[in-house]
Amino acid sequence: MQTALRVLCAVLCVTGVLSSPLKAVQNSVKLVSMEEVSVLMYGVLQFSESLHHIYQSTEAKLERVMKAIRRTESEVKKLGLDTEEAVQSERQIKEKLKLIQAQMESLQVQAQESKGMVTMVEQEEAELKKKLTDLEENLNGSLPDKIKDKTVKNTTLLKDLMKWAEEQKIKLKNQTQQLAQLQKQNVV
Repeated sequence: MQTALRVLCAVLCVTGVLSSPLKAVQNSVKLVSMEEVSVLMYGVLQFSESLHHIYQSTEAKLERVMKAIRRTESEVKKLGLDTEEAVQSERQIKEKLKLIQAQMESLQVQAQESKGMVTMVEQEEAELKKKLTDLEENLNGSLPDKIKDKTVKNTTLLKDLMKWAEEQKIKLKNQTQQLAQLQKQNVV
């Protein structure tokens, strides 16, 4: 309704209708035919509809752009959170790697100590075997029964000691395997 009134005012201004008396208008301005007014009104209505359509399409485009901006902002926030989580995960992994390295160093020290002990035990074992062999030879050379009993006891003790040395070798081997596994895990 307001648009029609505006159009009518515009037409009246264009056709030269003034606020002066009717005689003055007839003398100075030529009257416009009804057909010209209709054509002009039709053109104004078409122009008004075009403007209204442009307004609506522009509004729809602005709404789509705003939705795209909100979606992009949401994705940027999500990427920020993902990045923060990745940084925390990386920090935790580094801490775990340091812990594993410390454990590996500790195991290497233990392995070196065990290796030294095993080497020493092997040397003692070899010496004891030699002594045992010597004692057995001496026993077979007709020693009194008391000495033979003591020698048998000593032989039993020596065998037990050799068994213990063998167990230590196995433990060292197991520790070496554990160390190798930890080193593989650290490499991976």
